[in-house]
Amino acid sequence: MNWKKPIRFKISGVPWEIPLNVFLLLLFLTILLMLAGAYLGFQFGTQTSP
Repeated sequence: MNWKKPIRFKISGVPWEIPLNVFLLLLFLTILLMLAGAYLGFQFGTQTSP
């Protein structure tokens, strides 16, 4: 598999081009941060205050 293959897409009419390995890294980090935020939000929400 060619990890340096450019991925092309448009956002709001602006053309973007990014290598596949960078795209997958950004996707992984985004999902990781979303899961961490959900976990921390759940932990904060379950705390009881006296």
